[in-house]
Amino acid sequence: MAAAGDGGGKSDGSSSNAACLALRIATVALSVASAVMMASASQRSCTGCSPATASQQPVSYRDYSSLSYSLVANVVSAALQALAAWLTASGKADKGKVFKSLSELVDTAAQVLLYSSSALSFSVDDFGTCGRRVAGVCKAAGEFCQRARASGAVSIAAAVALAASNYLKDVPVSTWFRAGDDGPKGKPAGCGRGGCHCRHHHH
Repeated sequence: MAAAGDGGGKSDGSSSNAACLALRIATVALSVASAVMMASASQRSCTGCSPATASQQPVSYRDYSSLSYSLVANVVSAALQALAAWLTASGKADKGKVFKSLSELVDTAAQVLLYSSSALSFSVDDFGTCGRRVAGVCKAAGEFCQRARASGAVSIAAAVALAASNYLKDVPVSTWFRAGDDGPKGKPAGCGRGGCHCRHHHH
């Protein structure tokens, strides 16, 4: 029985590690996708932009330091999670205090980068128009804003994948579907309706 229990524990651990690794790889892919979307956030003309001399000027994420930060943050996050995936796959994340601390530091840094990146991407309409500090860029350059916001949405997805990966570190997958043990326990062998208070009469 003990051997069976040990086997079940090992199975739970391997399943959780596999799911954790898959989510980390997904975080890398989503971070890269977000960076690519931000890099493509540009529009050749910005019709209706103010001032009038800028009406035909191109608008790009490069015009805004906040969006440039968002792109760099996603690239750095992808690199950090690639490192975390390697630590998980090699089993070093759980070996020694140094590797464990490094893994936790990498995850914390990646989460900060992803959340800050998404927040800035969603706030694109507050930055200005055509690279200038005039409100309402999304009214004149809708395609540009859509790409910036899409990048932010993918950053959020990457952050969720990372959070799920961290959750699986401590909670095995099998416990999600395990029924509660609050029901009545099985009766001891040899006892009748009286349970453990049953009496045996000797003739």
